[in-house]
This record gives sequence, structure tokens and C-alpha cells, in this order.
Amino acid sequence: MKPFFSIDIDRKRVFGIDFLRAFAIFCVVQGHAERILFDTPLDRFTDMPVPHGVDIFFVISGFLIGKSFISYLERHDDRISRSKTLNFYARTALRILPNYLFILLVNYLLVNRHIINGDTEAFPLWRFATFTQNLVTPFWGFYWESYSLPVQWWFYIFFPLLLTLLCLFAKPKRFIPWLCLFFILASIAFRLSVADQVHDRFGWDIWIRKTVASRTDNIYIGVLAAWVMHYYPKLWERYAVPCFILGVAIFAATRIFPRTPGTFYYDALYLTISALAIALWFPLLSRWKSYKTRLGGFVARLSILSYAMFLTNLLLLQILETSFPQFLSRYAIAYSTYWLLVFISAYLLYVLVEKPFARLRDRIIC
Repeated sequence: MKPFFSIDIDRKRVFGIDFLRAFAIFCVVQGHAERILFDTPLDRFTDMPVPHGVDIFFVISGFLIGKSFISYLERHDDRISRSKTLNFYARTALRILPNYLFILLVNYLLVNRHIINGDTEAFPLWRFATFTQNLVTPFWGFYWESYSLPVQWWFYIFFPLLLTLLCLFAKPKRFIPWLCLFFILASIAFRLSVADQVHDRFGWDIWIRKTVASRTDNIYIGVLAAWVMHYYPKLWERYAVPCFILGVAIFAATRIFPRTPGTFYYDALYLTISALAIALWFPLLSRWKSYKTRLGGFVARLSILSYAMFLTNLLLLQILETSFPQFLSRYAIAYSTYWLLVFISAYLLYVLVEKPFARLRDRIIC
């Protein structure tokens, strides 16, 4: 499968992180594809004990951005220049905004043409365009999949500023763990503050799982992992395998322990513990620098397509559910066709929107 959609791979990428990103997008798409299999003979396949893919994406984001800035601080006497910050903002905007705004427009048009169900009145489009749809209150009924982007966006905005400010008073090695602890505790405190809104799975989903204030801890757990990797490389290497085993064990425990909305464990602690388990996988996976097989190439390219797949997969399922319900009743064919459509639509979004802006970013920004 030489070209797999002719996606070029930067050899500087760490394959272990690509593998984790590919696994994350599999979890996301599979989580939606399960709806096709409900109440069918294949229903048992909907109970696979996999993580929420978005949890993995959050930890990856914190790890990669944290690693980049910590390394930069080390090379520049613990100071972040204005040009570094502005370049980071520009590159981030050109990476995130084109796909995000394009799919926002597509959702709006499809809802207004009654091709998919949705409510464009309850939550104005400007809130989605400014990543303010779910800062401390939830949204629902339109562009559901956008909930995770504001979590990452506001981290990208404030993290460089916090580092710049705190570096005036202390060394990164000293303050970064405290910064991460602050956001971990703040997220848990927020969840407790809105726990009275949680009466069922839907309430837990929109108030706990899908608000920015509730999920920031996941990203800063990734930053904490990057801090350990940078300042304690020998420990990072020495305990890579035990950490991975411990992370898998903790994750397995989170799947076994009852997850009941309205309980302290599920409302306040579950998402933090899950992110910590994922972060423990990083020491081992970060060793996996490259791949040597076609399957590895497929995984790397799947990782590159993950952002486009994330933004298109639920939209496609909504179209199928609304406009082609009879086709979905042929569940075995519909399931495999859905996955194929996700690949094709993500590739088109990547080629027509994401990649051109990436080229523009690389051309105009150092």
C-alpha cells in the first residue's frame, strides 16, 4: 500500500506517539461506529474496553507542547522570546482553524438544509468560532465533536504566557510541577462544583466530560510527563516498562470499577486517573522512534489523518442516520462502509484544506 493516499511522513516524527495517536482516533471512530451495531448480532463488539480517544489526544497535546517549550527554555536561559510565542500562535492557528471552521460551516449548512438534525439557535455560531461554546457551561445539539478543540485551544493560548510570566520568578524545573498540580486540582474542583447538575449519563457527558474547565487537567498531565522526560531522563528510561505495565493496570481498573454518574469517583476523579494511566504509557512508547514495515507506514499516515477523521466521523454518521436509515439496517455492510467513508472524507479534508494551510504555514512562518 505504497501511497496510502499519498501522505508524506516527516521522518522526525516519533512513531510511538504516532501509534498512540492512531489508536486514539480508532477509539473515537469506533465509539461512534458502535451505534451501527447496537441491537444486532454484532452488539457484543460494542463493549471493547478501550479508552476515550479524546483523553489520549489531550495527554499527547500536553506532552508534545510541554516538551517543545521546556526544551526551548533550556536552550534560551529560561526565557521565551516574543517571536517564539507569536510564531507558536500563528502555527497553531493555521493548523487548527482551517479544518475546524470548515467543518463548522458544513455542519451549519447541513442543519439548515435539514440533512442532519441540529439546533443552530440555542448556541450562536460566534461561540463556536471563538472556542467559547463550552468554557464552563455545556452545549449540545450542534457540532458535538467540537467540544475538545476549545480545551486544546485555550491551553495553546495561555500556556506560553504562563511560562513567560512564571520564568520571571523561578526556574521551569521548579514551577512546572506546581503549575500542573494547580490545573489538576482546579479541574477536580470544577467537577465537584457542578456535580449537582449530574443526574444521569447525559448530564455527566455534557458537564463533566465536555467542558473546558473540567478537562484541562488531562493536558497538564501530559505537560508533567514532558517535564519528567526532560529533567529526569534516566528515570524515564529505567522505569519505562514498569510504568507502562502500571498504566495498563490502572486503566484496566478504571474499566472494572463501577462508573456511576453522581458518585465522587466518577464525577471528580475518573478522568484524572484515566489521563494519569495514559501518561504512564509515554516512557515506553517514546522509545519507539521509527517503523520498518508497511503496516507501520499505514499507522503513521493514520496518525496524520487523525485530526481530519476526528472532525468528519460523527458528521458522516449523522448523515447516514438521518438520510439513510434503511442502509444502516444492513449493519455489517453499513459498518465497514462507514469506516471507508471516514477514511475518504478525512483524506479529502486533509488534501483540500489542512495540507494547503500547512504548506502556507511552513512557507511564511519560521
